[in-house]
Amino acid sequence: MKKLLVILAMTTLCINAEVSTYEAAQKMKKIDDGQRIFRNKLQRKCGFTASHWAQQYTKSQWETFQANGAFKDELGNMCPRGIARVKDKWIEPLYLFALEYAKDTGKRPRC
Repeated sequence: MKKLLVILAMTTLCINAEVSTYEAAQKMKKIDDGQRIFRNKLQRKCGFTASHWAQQYTKSQWETFQANGAFKDELGNMCPRGIARVKDKWIEPLYLFALEYAKDTGKRPRC
């Protein structure tokens, strides 16, 4: 009985580790997608890089914009020429990218 409980506990831990690894990989893919979207669709219209854009605000400021539903509006304020090109499905990857590389994170995206 004790062995069965140990095996069950180990199996549960392994499954949880796999799920969290998968979720982290999915989040990183969305962050990379956000950078790619900005670089390919908005950079020329905005006149600055994705890194420069993400570092305009702190992480808490980006979170506030998203929570208030003003993320797309703020993107439009920063890049009025590019906002017409932004599709709704791009908002989440762009937000995750901005959050990951915000001013106060100390991170720099790779090229």
